[in-house]
Amino acid sequence: MLAALVVGQFFLLGYQVRSPQAGGVRLIRLWTLKAVLPAERLSEGVFGGVRSWFGDYVTLRHARGENEALRAEVGRLELQNQQLREAAREVPELTSLLGFQRGLTLHTVAAQVIGSSSSTDAQLLYLDRGADSGLRLNMAVLTPEGVVGKLTQVLGNASQVLLLSDPESGAGVLIGSRGIHGILHGLGAGRSEIPRVLKDEPVAVGDAVVTSGEDQVYPKGLNVGTVTAVGASHDGVFKTVSLRLAANLGRLEQVLVVTAELPVAAETQDSGLTAADV
Repeated sequence: MLAALVVGQFFLLGYQVRSPQAGGVRLIRLWTLKAVLPAERLSEGVFGGVRSWFGDYVTLRHARGENEALRAEVGRLELQNQQLREAAREVPELTSLLGFQRGLTLHTVAAQVIGSSSSTDAQLLYLDRGADSGLRLNMAVLTPEGVVGKLTQVLGNASQVLLLSDPESGAGVLIGSRGIHGILHGLGAGRSEIPRVLKDEPVAVGDAVVTSGEDQVYPKGLNVGTVTAVGASHDGVFKTVSLRLAANLGRLEQVLVVTAELPVAAETQDSGLTAADV
């Protein structure tokens, strides 16, 4: 009881006495504030830290999501940029092909190269056009630079081209300004030659080689290539003519397929000229 009376007297004294240093606040209130303030500071620090951590976590998650979205957008823009650069790169080639097509006395269908097979056994290309576009077997394939080959397989929306450099390929050609006849054969790996040209025929390095039209596949007068070497055969009667093909068979993207020759005008027929001679 004595302790209770002392404690009661102590609190009564704190209630009645005011602290001049604290602006007249009762001592009991001042003691209470001093007792509670450390706990309040501790709880504020703990809860403030939790709030700060949670806020940083939410901000980080949001920033991470924005970062992933930005990376995805950058990837999309890079892909789009690559496509635009590729389209821009193809513009000169397509323009050249269109100009060449307009100047031909032939009906042609433009096609895109979608694949190739180059080996010692076969020199082939695959196009994105077929029978649905009016293509048929043995139609000639060319570029503005020169003859490429002929169609050897035709599906509904795709076709196969046998290149001039294929060992099974052949074409009737004319050599030089005198039009010396020969038959071109492929050697594989983008190379071709004209064997069995008579030894006395005047053939020189640099002579142009064009199609003769005699094979009924390639229209007459199409550029084939240029003579690079003339070698004598072992029998002493014939010589072999090596040439560089005009078309770069290893880097083809767009080609033209000859579907028909344009009809010969009446005045051309009267003059004795053919459409290939005009």
